[in-house]
Amino acid sequence: MAVSDLLPRKSMGSKSRRQTLHDRLDYDQKEEKTKDGELVSSYMCSPETAAEEFEMSKLLYEASTGRSQPKERDIIAYRIIQSFKPGEITPEEANKLGYELAMKFTKGKHQFLVATHVDKAHIHNHVEFNSTNLECDGKFNNFYNSALVLRRLNDQICWEHGYSVIEKPKARGQRYQEKAAAKRGRSYKEQLRQAIDRVLPDSGDFEDFLARMRKEGYEIKHRGKSLEFLAPGQQRFTRSQRLGDGYTKVALQERLAGTRTRPAPVKPKRQTLGRDVNLLVDIQAKMQAGKGKGYERWAKVFNLKEATKTLNFLVENGITDYSELETRAETAGETFDTLSLRIKQLEGRMAEVAQLKTHIINYSKTRDIYKEYKKSRHKKEYRAEHADEIRKHEAAKTAFDALGGKPIPKVAQLSEEYAALLAEKKERYEEYKAARKDMIDYQTAKQNVDRILGLEPAENGQQKRQETER
Repeated sequence: MAVSDLLPRKSMGSKSRRQTLHDRLDYDQKEEKTKDGELVSSYMCSPETAAEEFEMSKLLYEASTGRSQPKERDIIAYRIIQSFKPGEITPEEANKLGYELAMKFTKGKHQFLVATHVDKAHIHNHVEFNSTNLECDGKFNNFYNSALVLRRLNDQICWEHGYSVIEKPKARGQRYQEKAAAKRGRSYKEQLRQAIDRVLPDSGDFEDFLARMRKEGYEIKHRGKSLEFLAPGQQRFTRSQRLGDGYTKVALQERLAGTRTRPAPVKPKRQTLGRDVNLLVDIQAKMQAGKGKGYERWAKVFNLKEATKTLNFLVENGITDYSELETRAETAGETFDTLSLRIKQLEGRMAEVAQLKTHIINYSKTRDIYKEYKKSRHKKEYRAEHADEIRKHEAAKTAFDALGGKPIPKVAQLSEEYAALLAEKKERYEEYKAARKDMIDYQTAKQNVDRILGLEPAENGQQKRQETER
């Protein structure tokens, strides 16, 4: 079993964000690949309307935060491919494992869709999750070495369910990971540059320099004009010329002789991250920063537009009293929190039911083999031959012990409970979507009113809203 690299999705060519989401999610759900759509599951969205719901979250994010990215940099979703060993797993079970992987990796904070494809020799899942979170106030943080974390999480899930994993997977995405590590000063190449720049000025001659590098823990090789270094824990030697023009063997000797200077470090371009002004532009602060008359005119127009939107919202909803606006904003937040909690409870119970059902089926299938194993006089050899069956049986027994003496339910009972939970989740989710929009609309309107009328400082308003959304 294996997991492909985590692939960030961007808008394709001339297509819009919505069109790209439609194309990708429609491909994932092709009927000929997913048994007429039976092998598709989703979280906090419906498979039929997942693209629209992903897009709605992004529009709410942009409206509530005021932040957006240009098309070439805007990551709209992430894709995971989870593959299984041929003949080892059923399509239905594969879909459940894909759902569990997506839920644990995203921590239940992002909408996702899991489509199990059976058109190839090996069963595999296409998992697509929204880059925008459920609260519409942030995006997925594609952290350093996220692909490695994803693979380890997948291996853990497979072991828990009694399926095989790849013991020594091929290293993938090394160039991307190396670049990311270099930005943080943690790549082997960057560490080697820093070691050379630190050791070289104090070295008397080239041999002294090599001796000092060996004391730093580096193994060194000479290959003609090439000089190679191997750091502790590194698998392959690094040629010094790959560090840049100032680090070839000849360049290092010239730097020692004083006929060449150390290359100037390349300063990465800074990303200017504007302060999250949230709703209205803070004109005074920007003017003091020297933005000029052009910016002043733009900011006034922007503030006027936002104030007009707020006024229209108040009129449309018949709100003329500030206390009523405050009450509605608070009620909308409480309603959203209640529905969000209930949906998470339903999801948690559904996962428990599905897992228990799997254990009951596995227990029944492996009972005879486990009996033979207990009777066998050569348990070590018998276990090696039937490792998967015995592991599944023992995992099932552990799950039954955790019931604390309660009778083990029938598979039919669990299926009925799961169907009831799923039906309630679908019903609650429609309420959840409406409640989420109401919460954002009312809290946005209230904060705009607070800023326009000067009822509270901007920072306090922002803090209050963040606390409410949490």
